[in-house]
Amino acid sequence: MAARLALGFNPVLPVRDAARLSQKAEQLNYESVWFHESLFQRDVFSYLSAVLLSTSRLVAGSGAMNTFTRHPLTAAASFASLSEMSGGRVRMGLGLGSFPTIPNIGYKILPVTETKPLKRLSEYVAIVKSFWAGEKLDFHGQFFTAEKLQPDFKAGYPIPLYVATLSPKTQAYAGSHGDGAILSPALATVQTTSMMVNHVRSGESSRGRRVDKASYLLTSVDEDGEKARDVVRNFYFFLYQLSDVLKPEALEGYGVKLEQIDAFRKAWRSGSPSAPSLVPKAAIDALAVAGTPQDARKRIEEYSRAGVDLPILMPIGNVGYAMESLAP
Repeated sequence: MAARLALGFNPVLPVRDAARLSQKAEQLNYESVWFHESLFQRDVFSYLSAVLLSTSRLVAGSGAMNTFTRHPLTAAASFASLSEMSGGRVRMGLGLGSFPTIPNIGYKILPVTETKPLKRLSEYVAIVKSFWAGEKLDFHGQFFTAEKLQPDFKAGYPIPLYVATLSPKTQAYAGSHGDGAILSPALATVQTTSMMVNHVRSGESSRGRRVDKASYLLTSVDEDGEKARDVVRNFYFFLYQLSDVLKPEALEGYGVKLEQIDAFRKAWRSGSPSAPSLVPKAAIDALAVAGTPQDARKRIEEYSRAGVDLPILMPIGNVGYAMESLAP
């Protein structure tokens, strides 16, 4: 198994439940817990505060906060406060934002020639790091301004900053300017993950450094491996990604035929209840950590060999069993 393991959760959990699961994660020796942020679900800072106050060793991270809904000064101050409160047990995971939802609050994502996501992200990071260092701020960027401001305090502990992105250029930026990279929000083949790792490494090489490479892995584990796969097969996020986001060509090397994906997509988009039954088993095995604990350990090791330093297991279905059976 990987030397380090983390857990990741979607913001669908009640905050008290997240704190309870984090206490269990600490008892089971997981290194950290990470929380996605969404525009229409629970707030990531509520999760982080509850977890850090409920545990004594566990690290907690945002995975990932977006660059639109909070000014970098506000985010920097919040994370510095969380770090102070917890004795340095917090990590900032930062990304551009969710493509389906950010436009719904008035921000354009495309075309990138106009929206310049890398520039937006780099400006955000520059302000955050200056605040944490206690430096006087006189920043004038295309997207963010922070002028004539002197922070009243600086971060008392180092706060690792992870860049979450699927873009090769931004992955390289994570390697050159971040402390870590979050490579996938949950679904990626080992081959795709290896390509993303190489993009990060190109950024590392440009500045002679090394950063932590984390990746979410959708995880379903049961004594009955097929039961575990059925949980994935009926999971809305997996079905949506397979239908509307993932490129089917990426699955061909794993024995998934294009006509199989086409048949599933037609059923899914027409609202047919038979759509989940059309998901090929090979697609589940290619994109998720699913099956018996032994199956899951082998899959996690494959991602580790591809260059993932910190697998972030995102358990669904039999969550408690997955946490216990895969614990470090």
